[in-house]
Amino acid sequence: MPTPTVEAAYPRPRAAALPLPRTDRAEVRRQLEQADPRIVLMSLIQLTHDAPLLEELAPAVAPTTHEAEKADLAARARDLLAEALTRPAPPQADRPLPDELFQRMASVCVGEPVDAEFLPLLREQGGFSAREAVPAEVRAIPPNGFHAVIIGAGLSGMCAAIKLAEAGYSYRVYDRNADVGGTWLVNRYPGIGVDTPSHFYSFSFEINPDWPEYYSNGRVVWDYLRACADAHGLRENTTFDTEVTGARYDETTRRWTVTSRGPDGVEHTEQADAVISAIGFFQAPMHPVFPGLEKFAGPVIHTAAWDPDVDLTGKRVALIGTGASAMQLGPAVVDRVRELTVFQRQPSWIMPRRADSLVVPDGARWAMRHVPFYAEWFRTLTYWITADGNYPRVVVDPDWTMTESVSQANEDARQWLLAYAREELDGRPDLLAKAVPAYPPFGKRILRDCDWYRMLRRDHVRLETSAITHATAEGLATADGEVVEVDVVVLATGYHLLPMLDGIDITGRDNVALRDVWGEEDPRALRGVTVPGFPNFFVIGGPNSGPNHGAGVNIISETQVNYILGCLGLMHARGATAIEPTEQAHDAYNETVDRALDGLVWSHSSVRGYYRNSSGRVVVSNPWRLVDYWWMTRAPQENEYLLT
Repeated sequence: MPTPTVEAAYPRPRAAALPLPRTDRAEVRRQLEQADPRIVLMSLIQLTHDAPLLEELAPAVAPTTHEAEKADLAARARDLLAEALTRPAPPQADRPLPDELFQRMASVCVGEPVDAEFLPLLREQGGFSAREAVPAEVRAIPPNGFHAVIIGAGLSGMCAAIKLAEAGYSYRVYDRNADVGGTWLVNRYPGIGVDTPSHFYSFSFEINPDWPEYYSNGRVVWDYLRACADAHGLRENTTFDTEVTGARYDETTRRWTVTSRGPDGVEHTEQADAVISAIGFFQAPMHPVFPGLEKFAGPVIHTAAWDPDVDLTGKRVALIGTGASAMQLGPAVVDRVRELTVFQRQPSWIMPRRADSLVVPDGARWAMRHVPFYAEWFRTLTYWITADGNYPRVVVDPDWTMTESVSQANEDARQWLLAYAREELDGRPDLLAKAVPAYPPFGKRILRDCDWYRMLRRDHVRLETSAITHATAEGLATADGEVVEVDVVVLATGYHLLPMLDGIDITGRDNVALRDVWGEEDPRALRGVTVPGFPNFFVIGGPNSGPNHGAGVNIISETQVNYILGCLGLMHARGATAIEPTEQAHDAYNETVDRALDGLVWSHSSVRGYYRNSSGRVVVSNPWRLVDYWWMTRAPQENEYLLT
């Protein structure tokens, strides 16, 4: 694993502030100086429930307020919060906020009106309220002996295991790796990290106050997930180094037989009442198809299978790809290599850096640990700025005539991103012409800048856009007839997405295989989770589940786990032993998905990438706002399901 740049030893994640250390008011006030004024104000009002005080101090965080007045009001908020925290009888921190006050606070915090439809989502995802797994009308205690198998111990599988255990279910997790963490365990390339802010890329029910950076590296994320596993005893119910190879449904017993293969190569079977796939979108690493790579004399490494024993120091390195892993790895190794040649097929839009330093200030970390509701409100703000505010930018205006964008909102985003590229590549029109995409923003994943543009400007870095035709012993030959001589080839070429759930033989009713239902490239599911003919089988991160306009996979995992628990709860409440969607409901939902996607940027003719299959159908992206999908997955609609 890469060595963290900041200390990363965590206590158990928690959803409430730790006790305030014994200290005087002046010390508390000093610590609050580095705290975000928006969050200081939210913590103060949540402690006091003082609505008039909120209105008095709201200009402290309003963009239109004069800077001197903002500073004075922010200082007053810090003074009042320090006083409240250190008085002999501090205010009660567990009083629920009325919706009206919570809505007004949220609007002040994020700097724009927050509609009432968002409030339940924000209470949950902010970590303010205990999660209600399913609504009361379909909540039921599972029968004795009801057992679920979860495939995968990454973030999604861990979420499923934690929530099933809370609801009283017996479960077993299988994972082919040696520990929990999924991609954050497996991926070890230099520079690996999250491009969703850490304070949101985590469980809403396990808020971590100790993220050392706003975008943490991979080891830090893995440490967090391991801490969550320890807190919930997940390893006791997980079989590691074991790959699930098949799952077959028995219509007579209404149970699944799950087949797995351990490190000794011996196959084992287990009976389960429900099966949950949590292996995610990405399958095996994708290797580029060009001849002769086996003839190359040096090491060939894929970012998904990094070999830490390969030393890049002083080497001529070829980096194939310009996606997320390349954008992290390139700047992380550029100082140690002799030459770096980046082979680009299609450039990516790059999000401007928010700050040169991404380290969380000590005072802010102190506040997240010790100030009631500070971590929760900071998470809420972080969610908001990465989520549905982007949705208008992915909606196609049918009357829009530009080919580089799809609407005025999308064009505004393009101009913002383009201005940043021009600023970073000033004086290098050659790089600007190569590094700026021709497709609309959000057509492919927008990436966070890890000094990519600055890396491209380095004298020993070259951006090559001529296609690779073949490899030789010395290097890579391009379509323009040149052979680029290199010592090491790094493949930052992503993963196979399709066939989805490839490698697991899943067989439902009437001996029908899921691979035959989905084919090679056309997976579909009701709400992205359930498939007709496969009772008590659920997919997390399934077809059209990707939150590709914003936020992170963590919110989709939580909403889909909630939906799965709702399906199981409905089944138990009705005295049934099997639940599956009707063909009619499944088909109607997917017709709605396709119609909605036709009006979104991912279906734009200029866009190509892993969101779409070879026929052009978008199979990854979820077409709804996050708040819409959150409401869709509160509980299953009984008329969409067969209960037997």
